[in-house]
Amino acid sequence: MAETLDIELLRTFHAIVRFGQFLAAASFLNKSPSAVSLHVRRLEALAGGRLLERDNQTVNLTPLGRRFALQSAELLLLHDRLLASFTAPVASGRVRLGISEEYAGAVLGCTLPHLAADFPHIELEVETGASGRLNTRLQRGHLDMALLVEPADVAAPDKRCVKTFGITQPVWVAAHDYRLNLAKPIPLALHGKGCPYRSVAVDALTQLGRRWRPVIMSAGMTALETAIEAGLAIGIVDRAQVRQGMRVLTTADGFPELPVHELRLVLAPGEVSEAGEVLVGLIGHGFQR
Repeated sequence: MAETLDIELLRTFHAIVRFGQFLAAASFLNKSPSAVSLHVRRLEALAGGRLLERDNQTVNLTPLGRRFALQSAELLLLHDRLLASFTAPVASGRVRLGISEEYAGAVLGCTLPHLAADFPHIELEVETGASGRLNTRLQRGHLDMALLVEPADVAAPDKRCVKTFGITQPVWVAAHDYRLNLAKPIPLALHGKGCPYRSVAVDALTQLGRRWRPVIMSAGMTALETAIEAGLAIGIVDRAQVRQGMRVLTTADGFPELPVHELRLVLAPGEVSEAGEVLVGLIGHGFQR
């Protein structure tokens, strides 16, 4: 009779990998340390070799253990998804999500595969735009939730901000060979109205008494990035979004440091639908800025 692989053995093994200790894994699984050790020995017998190297403090994967961890993770995930599909209610409905263009790829890339596989009855509508415009549409009930870039020193809306994904640091950028002519107004590539980066750029230059002129204005990043890298204008982007064709301008170049912002997932006023709660969970679990 062929050997079978007990899911509980896999669950124990991945708990050890996650916590790096047998004792912590035992506590998490509500099992005795001896039961955890027994599970590992049974797995190693099936795998044909040692999966873990342990000392008094830590646990490390052997080469066989690393290969086994990668191969078994998907099996455990599929098992839990299948089990959940039998017991969990089937969420359905439409969710309207607003998001700025520069983060749309990352958010949708980690959300859509799980949404399509696990919640096929949820219909997702996505709208891109500047954070200010998206926030207005959110408050008017035209969106159910939105991922917004907002100044960190401005408090998030009470009970409506369900997740903060860390800070964003806007910086001035230009093409590598761009040379600023101080005798002329600064040519700017500006985000659409309502974007917080546009506001801080204009306010910073105004406070310094620096003249400026808009060369291009767009709610989408593609047009702005093209103008910046072509040397037509100076712009503002999140430091994490600086491209190879850009260089960051600092105070040494005559450009002031800009205030820190936060990336927040904010809900519309009113009750959250079951489908909306599912999407909040998927974004919160999968999206890492």
